[in-house]
Amino acid sequence: MKQDNYTLSRDRAQQYFLGFDQEVLIKAWDLKADESWLFVTFLGESYRIHRQSAQVLRADGTQADFSQTLSIFDLLCHQSSVKFTTGRHAPVNSLPGSPKAGGVPTDFHSRTAKDFDAHFSAFEAACLALGGQREPLGDLGFRFTLFEDVTVILKFYRADEEFPPALTLLWEENILQYVYYETVFYMAGCLLERIRAQMKGENHG
Repeated sequence: MKQDNYTLSRDRAQQYFLGFDQEVLIKAWDLKADESWLFVTFLGESYRIHRQSAQVLRADGTQADFSQTLSIFDLLCHQSSVKFTTGRHAPVNSLPGSPKAGGVPTDFHSRTAKDFDAHFSAFEAACLALGGQREPLGDLGFRFTLFEDVTVILKFYRADEEFPPALTLLWEENILQYVYYETVFYMAGCLLERIRAQMKGENHG
């Protein structure tokens, strides 16, 4: 049932995309395009969008999943003021415009952090293989390009005698000019899944 809901949401996102003037998007983002496809890069991976159906395909020809599709469409089509990057990053709870109620618990990525800590060498190698640029943060820090010049920073602390491992993602301070709040979590899932896949030796582009 859950997968069906994801599929329905992806289908709705495709219809949403088809409501936009693609020539405007091509010009706004300086996209490569031909009569059938638009070409984009998301998290260092190449994708193409079919201009009639809005189906999103990865470089190997497989269909992009729910999180990848919604992230790409939101980045391309999100309606906001003029977009620019500040060079400053913050955790999701501290982003200007993020919901004030509730918030994300500090151990939100605890299970993933434990897995990365247990396979630390593979984790570090995966980040490098995916084009991560080292940052002087925590025990290990990497900057990844999401889309165009929009970046996210991964900060990681290994476990010690007093504290469990900790994983934090730091987003462009004005990321919510580019995407909806919920999309930040889709993008986080895309990044962490690509790291996991790379650690397992899977080829994802």
